[in-house]
Amino acid sequence: MAEKERGIKKVVGLIGVALAVILVTLFHVGFASAVEKEERSLDSGIKVVPSAETVWKTIMDRSVDSVLGAPFFRYAMRTDAGGGKSFRSTLVGFPHSGNARGIILYVHGYNDYFFQKELAEKADSAGYAFFAIDLHYCGRSFLPGDARGDMRNMREFFAELDYAVELARVITKERAESLALLSERADIADTTGRERRLLDVSRRAYSLPMVLMGHSQGGLLAAFYADHRPEEKFAALVLNSPFFDFNFNWLVRNLAIPVVSEIAMYLPDFSIGSSGNPNYAYSLDKKYYGEWEYNTEWKSESRPEQFLGWVRAIHKAQQELHRGFHINSPTLVMHGDCTEKGEEWSENYMHCDGVLDVEHIEKWAPKVGPNVKTETIAGGLHDLFLSRKAVRDEAYAKAFRFIDESL
Repeated sequence: MAEKERGIKKVVGLIGVALAVILVTLFHVGFASAVEKEERSLDSGIKVVPSAETVWKTIMDRSVDSVLGAPFFRYAMRTDAGGGKSFRSTLVGFPHSGNARGIILYVHGYNDYFFQKELAEKADSAGYAFFAIDLHYCGRSFLPGDARGDMRNMREFFAELDYAVELARVITKERAESLALLSERADIADTTGRERRLLDVSRRAYSLPMVLMGHSQGGLLAAFYADHRPEEKFAALVLNSPFFDFNFNWLVRNLAIPVVSEIAMYLPDFSIGSSGNPNYAYSLDKKYYGEWEYNTEWKSESRPEQFLGWVRAIHKAQQELHRGFHINSPTLVMHGDCTEKGEEWSENYMHCDGVLDVEHIEKWAPKVGPNVKTETIAGGLHDLFLSRKAVRDEAYAKAFRFIDESL
């Protein structure tokens, strides 16, 4: 009898455990569904075009960029990202010296901001109007108290990218109109023809081919954004060492990161610290082994404080990429020819990618779309355009040749 009772208790216990597992699973599924629904609500799938009044006010309120100085201008943008969230971001413009044949919008990476003056000058020389965005919580858009570089979903950047694309088009149009007015000779007898020519200039300038250029996390974001904005029909994408996968071993990438991503639904604000390998920064910073000067409060040696929600945001975007984007625009994916991630400083950091695994970039590049070209830049750093001169000149040449051929 006692043995029978023990058997019954054992069965009851197993049933209890099974019910608990079922209830926990149902709760998780329900909670996960609600979280994912909220994440999707950050983007309606429809481009958010700022009103003409808002755009004009932004242009009128522009100021000379205090970081790079004249002739760079900065434009302060404020956007509603959905879900009750509002963000500050900044567009930096480099006035094109002539009639542009295309527009480039540059998106910086993680723990980064736009300071690559040489890139803007190269774009201008190649015939393109150049703009760069400092995303919310980054660079010029960062204010004390902000969680620098943080996010909870990559879709929260879409509204400010929508704004930046529209603003870049309007600024380029205004610039073209001004140049046309200066070159036009007043002809009282041909007022109608003059107005028609100016209107034609205006329409052509607004409709110029738009190119997205992104580095690291900005490369992933540029592709993610283009995939969700097919109506934009971007003329080309140039992705400089895009963040297509975490730089960890197979076990961490395929088991640990997905688990952390699930935990992040419950604890998005849980901090995982702000340490990190400073060797990549040493390869860039003029104070160490590099040749560049920049604001180390906006682009620090160690990473900013990170949260589980940021890990989930990157992981979810990468998951979508790994399943396959559907970007028809010609896309150039560039990366270095070697990876270095040793804890101790090594000369390899002066000619290898010290942040991401170049093999991961090469592996996932075809998932961007059917029209992808990859280029390996020998001796390239993580940011190819910050490599030593001979290397970055090769990267510039291949990037602008690709854009020229894509228009």
